[in-house]
Amino acid sequence: MKSIAATLLCFFLAAPVALAGETDWVELAPGVTARLVSSDTPAADGLWMGLEIDMPADTKTYWRVPGESGIPLSLDISASRDIAALEMAWPFPQRETGNGYVDHAYYGRVLLPFKLSISGASPRLDARVMLGICSEICIPASAHLVLAPDLAAPDSANGFRIRQALADVPLPIEGHEILGSARFDADSGTVMVDRIDAGFDPASMIAELDGHTVVFDQPRLSADGATIAFSLLGRIGPDLLDGADMRFSYQTSDGPYEVTRPLGD
Repeated sequence: MKSIAATLLCFFLAAPVALAGETDWVELAPGVTARLVSSDTPAADGLWMGLEIDMPADTKTYWRVPGESGIPLSLDISASRDIAALEMAWPFPQRETGNGYVDHAYYGRVLLPFKLSISGASPRLDARVMLGICSEICIPASAHLVLAPDLAAPDSANGFRIRQALADVPLPIEGHEILGSARFDADSGTVMVDRIDAGFDPASMIAELDGHTVVFDQPRLSADGATIAFSLLGRIGPDLLDGADMRFSYQTSDGPYEVTRPLGD
């Protein structure tokens, strides 16, 4: 995969307002399209919608922590109506370590769910989307998507597909049955977390500094099996670590989970 093209290729698209459960597909890049979908069924905690991206099998976009060569997703909803907030729910990604980089990506067709906090009777999501699309080269692609969900007419088909995507979002785990305390060793630039469950396989783990796109390497298990280590890739200021939380996501046969730990010394 080549580095980001010197000339940025962006697609700014006119956005007619779509009613009901989905917008039309719009082109992000050759062979890549995107749309908004909605369950149109508000729950007590908000309304679930999703950004659906259809890519060829060899083309990818990126997770919330894109990696060393990835481009983060940006959603600007400032022009929306009766929407107070948007919260993304990220399905567990594929980790890549080819070409000397660590990246976290999705291939092919993917649905990225998000929850809207509704603040009025006639919500209208006006989203300007920027995301990275990579095949032979990586480009930042843009689209303008507008969807006014029909809250009186639930879209059961899209609601089911959103629930399917949510099943791939890591579930938070409380307690210390699997992982213990986390700490940062400044001399080696490494985050370490205690492995409490000796049978836990850390191979799929992704470490992230909660709320940031700092990238950590693949997990390494200590010789005695008691500690899992993640090397920091790049540099960060010490202030970024003060009072910070580490989030550890991992895949199991029962689905993905995540554990959050305060970062100690």
